[in-house]
Amino acid sequence: MEKMPKTLGIRVKAARERLGWSQAELARQLGASAYGVNLLENGGTPYPRADRVYALAKLLGVTTDYLLGLEETAEDSEGEPAAVA
Repeated sequence: MEKMPKTLGIRVKAARERLGWSQAELARQLGASAYGVNLLENGGTPYPRADRVYALAKLLGVTTDYLLGLEETAEDSEGEPAAVA
């Protein structure tokens, strides 16, 4: 049986949970709604804007390539998530 590829939403959720953040906290940090984060994590936003993917990567401490499924490593070049404001 083939492994199901990880989607952007699954990767966002995993990174968010690794930080111990709720969807509401990620939304607050991102300047978005919790509903929008929920849609993203559950595949309701199949083609998010590039600036949103970039902002997610910075907040979650991962690379955009990781979020887009181009690499398996979740950490950014510094290996640390962005500081919570």
